Amino acid sequence: MSNRNNQRTRHHTDPSSSRYNNAKYHQRNGGKNNRPEFSRRQIGSDDVDRLMMSVDDDLTTNGKSQEASSRARACKNNGNRRSTRSTPQLRKAHQNQIGWWRIMVQDAGNIGKERVMTALRAHCPRQFQSYHYYIDQKTKAGIFFVNSQQDADMLKRANGKVEVQSLDILRIIVSRVPSPIPSLDEDIRPHFKDYLINRRFDQQIFKLDLTNLADDEELSSFGIFPQFNKQAFIHEIVDILNRDLHMTRQLDLGSNNIVSLQEFRNLKLNDLGLLSVASNLIKNVDEFDNLKHIPHLAHLFIKNNPITLPNNKRNTSSMDNIISTIQQKIPQLKRIDNVDLPPMIRFATDIESISLPASVPHCVPNDMQGFLAKFIDEYYRLFDTRGREELHACYHDVCMFSLCISTADSTIVPTRHFKFGNLVVESRNLQKVIDDKRRMMLLRQGKPTVLEFLRTKFPLTKHDGNSFHVDVLSTANNRAVFTVNGLYREVEQSTNGPVRCFQRTFTCAQTAAGVLIVADHIMISNATDSQVSKINSATPSVTVSTSQPLNTHADLENQMILRFSQESGMNIAYSKLCLQENNWNYDKAAEVFLDAKQKNMIPSEAFYKI
Repeated sequence: MSNRNNQRTRHHTDPSSSRYNNAKYHQRNGGKNNRPEFSRRQIGSDDVDRLMMSVDDDLTTNGKSQEASSRARACKNNGNRRSTRSTPQLRKAHQNQIGWWRIMVQDAGNIGKERVMTALRAHCPRQFQSYHYYIDQKTKAGIFFVNSQQDADMLKRANGKVEVQSLDILRIIVSRVPSPIPSLDEDIRPHFKDYLINRRFDQQIFKLDLTNLADDEELSSFGIFPQFNKQAFIHEIVDILNRDLHMTRQLDLGSNNIVSLQEFRNLKLNDLGLLSVASNLIKNVDEFDNLKHIPHLAHLFIKNNPITLPNNKRNTSSMDNIISTIQQKIPQLKRIDNVDLPPMIRFATDIESISLPASVPHCVPNDMQGFLAKFIDEYYRLFDTRGREELHACYHDVCMFSLCISTADSTIVPTRHFKFGNLVVESRNLQKVIDDKRRMMLLRQGKPTVLEFLRTKFPLTKHDGNSFHVDVLSTANNRAVFTVNGLYREVEQSTNGPVRCFQRTFTCAQTAAGVLIVADHIMISNATDSQVSKINSATPSVTVSTSQPLNTHADLENQMILRFSQESGMNIAYSKLCLQENNWNYDKAAEVFLDAKQKNMIPSEAFYKI
C-alpha cells in the first residue's frame, strides 16, 4: 500500500519505472517466486543523458523545477555508479543552442501587427528580435521567427496571458523549424530593394551582381537571410527585377546554391545579354528550358555545377553534348562559358511559333497594278457578254483550260445547294476523276477548243467586281501567274440564278502580239449564305433576253475590231480607236497604222492585249 501511494506522489517526469517485473526473471539460485512485486529499475548515466535531451527539446516553461527534481531523484538512485556530465553545463548548452523557431499568433491578421507586437514586447520580461513577420492569408494568423531558444520559451510562456487592448487574448503556438520562410514582408522588402539597387547594381554597365548573397552580413543586419534554394525567395527576386531593375543587361547569380531555374521562367529582362548561374547546384539540363524566353540572351555561364562535373552520377553525357543540348533549348545563345557556339541548323518543325506577315486584301507588285486592273476589267467585261466572241483575242494559240467543281460539305461550311447541271461532267476534279485518259480528255488544249467550251458549255455569267481579290504568284521568265477570287451569278435563264464562288488562275505570257493567256484554270463552288446576301445587296439585277435579236451593225464592227487586232497586233481598245478615227474604213485604218508604226508613233500600251 505504501508503494502504491509513493507511486501516486511521483511527478510524471520521474524516470523511475512503475511497471511490474515478473519475478521469475529476477530470482536467483533457481528459486521460484511467482508473486509479482514492485521493483524500481536502476538509472544509468546514459538514461540521464537521454532524459535530459528529451526534456530540453520540450519547450515547456515551467518544467525547470520539475526537471531539477527528477534529475535529483535519478541521480540519487544511481548509487555508486560512475558520475555523469555536469547537469548545469548540459542545460546551458541546450539553452544556448542556435536555431530557428516559428511563432504563430492566432487571429493576428484581424488584430493588426503593431498591436500584437507591442503587446508581446510589453508582456515579455526582456526584448526579443523577430524576423520575417507575415500574415497567413488562409488562417489570418501572424507568423514570425526567432533564432533563440530562450526567446522561444519566453513567448511560449506568454500563451493565453497577453491581452490586446481588451480585444482578445493572444494564443501563441511555438514550433521548431530548420529555417525561416524566405519571403519578404512589407517592412523588409523596401530595404532589400534599396540594397540591390545601391550596393549590387552597376549603373554604368547595367550589371547586377548577386553572387554569394546568403553570406552578406549587411543583409543579415536587416533580418534578411537569402535562400536561393527556396522557390519562394527566387519568386521575390524575380519580381523585384521585373519591376525595378528591368534594364539589367548582365546578371550574376553565382554561388547561391540554386537547385532549380523554374521561377526564372517569369523573368522579363528583354535587354539581358549575359547570365551566370555558375557554382550552383543545378543537376538537370532540362532546367535551362526556363531561360529560352529571354530574347537577347547571348552568353551563359554554367561551370562548377553538378551537371558539368565529370563524376556526376546523373550525368552520363559529355560536356559537348550538354552544350549542344542547351543550345537547342536556347537557340539565341552564342557562347556558353568560354566556348563559342557554331550557328545552329534548325528546321521549321523546331520553331514553336511562326510570326506571319499581316494579311492584305491584294498582293500585286506596284508596277503591275495598272496593267492587271485593265486586264481584269476588260476580260470579265468580254466574258460576261453573250457568245464571248471577243475573247478570241485574249488567248494564245496553244493555250490550255481546265474546270474543277468543288462540292464542299455543307456541315463544315454552310452553303446554298445550287445544282451544277451538265457542267458537273466537264469537271476535272482530280479527287474524283481517277482515270488518266479522262483527265487528259477534260484538259482542253488549243484556242479553238477552249473558246468552244466557253461559248457553248459554260453558262452565261455576271461577275461582281466588288468581290474580286487578286494575288500575283510569279512574274518570272516573262510570264505572270496570278489568281482572281470572287463571286458571279449565272444569268442564263433567270435573273435570280445560282451564285457561285470562284478562283481563277491565269498564266499570261508576253508575245509579239501582246500579253496572251497561256493557261486558264477555274475552280467553282456554291457560295455561302453570307456571300449570297452580299452579292444580292451589291449587284443590280441583270436582264438578258434570249429571244431578243443581236444588233447586226454592232456584230460587224466587232468582227472588224477582232480582225484588225489580229493583223496589227494591237489590243482591242487601240484597234477600235484606230477604226473609229478612220470612219470604220478598214483599208485606210491599215495604212495609217503602218505609217505610224514606221515612225514609232504608236505607244507600247497599244500592244498589251487586254
